[in-house]
Amino acid sequence: MANRYTDVDLMILRRWDEVVSLRSAFDELLGRMEEIVEVSLQKVCIVVSGRKLSAEFDAKQPSIWFWKQEWQTRKKEPAMYFELLDFAPAEYGRLTYDHPSMWFMLDSFSKLKTRESSEDFGRIVRASMPHGLLKKWDHDDVDLSESPLGRECIEISESDRVHFVADPDALIKFVIERLDEFMELVPTIDQVLQRMTRR
Repeated sequence: MANRYTDVDLMILRRWDEVVSLRSAFDELLGRMEEIVEVSLQKVCIVVSGRKLSAEFDAKQPSIWFWKQEWQTRKKEPAMYFELLDFAPAEYGRLTYDHPSMWFMLDSFSKLKTRESSEDFGRIVRASMPHGLLKKWDHDDVDLSESPLGRECIEISESDRVHFVADPDALIKFVIERLDEFMELVPTIDQVLQRMTRR
């Protein structure tokens, strides 16, 4: 008969009150986790400002963005930036990937008012990147016009992501280490940008 309960269904039905209480406790935990992530990312932003970078974050996503002041528009908005996302466990929020991922984003590049398009810029950045570094940043979802460089941190497991939200210091350390990886891209990006803006 197709409409039979599975063994798991029957276990839940036999322990209904416990399961409902556990689900309620889990929902409350998610709220506290978001508070912890927010405080941790605020601390990261303080560290970032000491490096003369700007940062914003979304604790619900979860994601954080970094950019240099030279990458800002006249309205102080980032025209291009680095993005780190999905560093919390799968049930936490609006996650895109199974592991944390890192991107160089150009979705507001047109606000820099260069003659070249974001696609041209992305293509030249990739062509100028040292081969070993480009290989590391060659995600399947790379898009020349919006996200020309990307990588997924496949070495980070789901249990690692649980650890990040359980230990704020571990999350801060992880994010700062990813920022250091992003900074390896900056010399090439800046060289290409300078060549474009000098024309």
